[in-house]
Amino acid sequence: MYNTINMDYLDEVALGSNEFKIEIIESFLSKTPTSLNQMNECLTNSDYEQIGKIAHKLKTSFSFMGMEDMVALSKLMQDMGLNNQNVTEFPEKIKALELGFEEGAKELNEELINLKK
Repeated sequence: MYNTINMDYLDEVALGSNEFKIEIIESFLSKTPTSLNQMNECLTNSDYEQIGKIAHKLKTSFSFMGMEDMVALSKLMQDMGLNNQNVTEFPEKIKALELGFEEGAKELNEELINLKK
């Protein structure tokens, strides 16, 4: 459904350190679900500006993983939330972000296995 991960950027900033890559990937896998849950709570409370702020943080995280479709979606959601526009689209956008994360997480877990060899 979405593009796959691309480790090129993370490889570049890691300067050959598998330990660094492992740390960044594990952090992404553990923190992103919390951010997605916070987005859903904000949606329940109609706190669209906060959704935009969370999307801004996620945009950077997805960028590190080379998940360009999720970067673009996060940027769109950031703008929607901060400008209070098209807020009725948030439920479907959050769901798409969750699905994209789940797909990426599968690949990232495989990447972790390879890095830890």
